[in-house]
Amino acid sequence: MIETTIARLAASFEDDEVVYLAGSCGESTELSSALTDRSIAGAKTLFVTSFVPGINSTCLAGPQHGSRMAVFFMQRSFDAALAEGRIDFRPLSYFGVHRYLTDPSTRIDTAVIQVAPPDLHGRCSLGPGVEFMPSIIARARRVIGILNPHVPTLPGSPSIPMDTFAVISHSTAPLASYDVGAPSPSAAALVAHLAPLIPHGATLQIGLGKIPSQLIDALVHHRDLALHTGMIGDATLNLVAAGALRSHQPIVTAVAVGTSEFYGQLTKVRGLEFAEVGFTHAPETLARVSRFHAVNSALEVDLLGQVNAESVGGRHVSGPGGLPDFARAAHLDASGLSIIALNATDGSGTTSRIVSQLAAGTPVTVPQHDVDAVVTEFGVAMLRGQPLDERARRLCAIAHPAHRSTLLAAARALGK
Repeated sequence: MIETTIARLAASFEDDEVVYLAGSCGESTELSSALTDRSIAGAKTLFVTSFVPGINSTCLAGPQHGSRMAVFFMQRSFDAALAEGRIDFRPLSYFGVHRYLTDPSTRIDTAVIQVAPPDLHGRCSLGPGVEFMPSIIARARRVIGILNPHVPTLPGSPSIPMDTFAVISHSTAPLASYDVGAPSPSAAALVAHLAPLIPHGATLQIGLGKIPSQLIDALVHHRDLALHTGMIGDATLNLVAAGALRSHQPIVTAVAVGTSEFYGQLTKVRGLEFAEVGFTHAPETLARVSRFHAVNSALEVDLLGQVNAESVGGRHVSGPGGLPDFARAAHLDASGLSIIALNATDGSGTTSRIVSQLAAGTPVTVPQHDVDAVVTEFGVAMLRGQPLDERARRLCAIAHPAHRSTLLAAARALGK
């Protein structure tokens, strides 16, 4: 086993080498900084990453070295590299990403993994950043470990023996974090409509952001809830503290990402189980989840109920993520619900996010038949089983009042 510094590690990758780097809290921010440091010699390496918008913003496709990135989420910090042909974007669902990464034809030469320091048995916990890592480790030709004391050793997370690593390095950089910020009045208004859709005894999939965070706070008086999701954040601790979760059922997730205080609290959460995406997002796993309620956000919903969660103005700003996987599973559960929750207008307050039709070329992240309910701060549009004209009418009714007449006119013109 070779021990090296982060700077030397960043300079060690070779031309044409395919290197996998984890996203979310699994990113080594110190390594990312070194890989973009112009004073450190680099190579024409292909970095395959699961970097997530709002959490992992560093672009590793640097013109100074000729490196490239293969990504599953687009974000604004990648725009220049995309225009220069240094970004390969694959718009796959999270389960689709797992399938791609584990396909024998997908080449992965080196995997870099940030882990907790070894325990008394010489094993290193993956901590809260499991994601795709167990499968990546199993098939990479070389595995490099970055030992970081900020990665908590969690009993419900996989661990790997130290001798797995061909090379190790050390970092004391804080984990990549996510802070939802102050509560939003518009999110509070939306949650007032959304929370009643979640029954006692439901199993929840919920993402990160103001709406999910404020929804969780609104559910603290619920009982017998369960969590089966892709990511959990700070607000999850409120459900735990309130006794809202089913005592005999674990919290199942692939990733936990939040503030530094949140990471410090994870060791105290009982029944927290981390599994890779190949399990958490698998159709056969989700088919066994009962009373499954998936709550996700989006950028636009049109009057058919089609969902765009990936692009703005023709420019990709994200990717499908786990949304298609979870929406389909919740819709297929007769006692579940596939819910899209979004503010009625964009951040400027002038552009409606309920639109008559998705613009040509806009990706459909979730098709109309996998959406059961759409919620804004103006109400709930229950779409499951409704004909086209009623779907359009209900969606117009929850649009911002300033846009309703225009949308109704568009619906009539379209014959809905």
